[in-house]
Amino acid sequence: MPKAVLILRKKAKELDPRIIEQGKKRMEWAIGFMTVRYHFVYQILAMTTKREQSGFGTLGVRVLGGGSFELTYDPEFILKLLDPALTYILYHEILHLALLHCTSRNFSHHELGNIAHDLAVNELIPVTPGSCEPPKNPNGSLMGVFVSEMKKQPQYKDILEKQTAEWYYDYLMKKAKAQDGKGKGKGKKGTGNGEPQSGKGFDEHGGWKEDEIADQKVRAKIDEINKGDLWGDVGGAEKELILAAQQKRINWRNVLRQFYGNQVWHEREGTRKRPNRRMGYVHPGARKLQVDRHLVAVDTSGSVDSDLLAQFLAVINQMTDFVPIDIMQCDCGVTDTPRPFDRRKHEYTFKGRGGTDFQPIMNIANERRYKSVVILTDGQASGCEKPKARVVWVLPEGLNPPVEWGQRIHMSRHV
Repeated sequence: MPKAVLILRKKAKELDPRIIEQGKKRMEWAIGFMTVRYHFVYQILAMTTKREQSGFGTLGVRVLGGGSFELTYDPEFILKLLDPALTYILYHEILHLALLHCTSRNFSHHELGNIAHDLAVNELIPVTPGSCEPPKNPNGSLMGVFVSEMKKQPQYKDILEKQTAEWYYDYLMKKAKAQDGKGKGKGKKGTGNGEPQSGKGFDEHGGWKEDEIADQKVRAKIDEINKGDLWGDVGGAEKELILAAQQKRINWRNVLRQFYGNQVWHEREGTRKRPNRRMGYVHPGARKLQVDRHLVAVDTSGSVDSDLLAQFLAVINQMTDFVPIDIMQCDCGVTDTPRPFDRRKHEYTFKGRGGTDFQPIMNIANERRYKSVVILTDGQASGCEKPKARVVWVLPEGLNPPVEWGQRIHMSRHV
């Protein structure tokens, strides 16, 4: 083992016991202050066990086995903080728990994911001079990432306030890709100059992991707080965002697979000419009937996200093992007539990028007698007539079709 590591561990063990004790008392004071001033934070904070760890350098919430949480802190770090800054950081950690960042919010790009989580949390913390203020670096700059600071950078002037971590992650990924496309940031895979030039974070996200039991414990606690109206001074907008995060996410891919699976199931009939797979000739077997075709219509009006198009086509690609699928493209008119979906084709050229009209899709579904129509769209169009086929609208989160009929599936990039 390298000598430097041994020296570091030795120093960690030899931390002055008085500093550890002072750190514990400081933490006890902060928790007591939360009880009176920020009752919502205190209730979530009470779900965690507190453990000091010298050399940790910061604070962080960790997800342990069995659905439990641990708040780890460095005594030296919290003793250097002013009281308002310590309050702010504890509020920050508790919101990570309340918004389920620690237990179910994972992104493929780790660095941008951390920034997105912190942006979402810092937007909800009420800054009160003398009671709750963000920590600062020795040079006076804010420690961490903030929407107000990012707006000062030209490439982020269009960033919005009080959004979810998912929204900020998508926003940052698009900015990163745009910067890389201009030839900047080469060599930094997936980030480029799209990564915010903001202050370094003040907490640790390394102890997060998916944990269904822990996730349910947080949801139950938030439900208890809401039913008992125990929010304290949490604002209405902040409360709505916290409650919205408790909604269970439905895996749209599974819903789509189930939809096509049901179509296959009904394409069989009993027959005595074939043995039953389990019981032999005692019971009739089954045979496949002529399988109807299914239509997938892609809205190419220009407002549909290309990343979601790619995810959608990947799922449809898997479905061709079970049912034959035709794919077409349409904006204000048919831009590509229906043709069999070729699963061997990894790239598709989308034509159109004009307005949107769903009626041509419905007309083709009726004329060619498709059994089902799956429409990938943002829903921004006028109404249309219902076809004879079953219709599934696949839309980005928060959007709906212009009609009341048809099944709806909302796509999420992070499910």
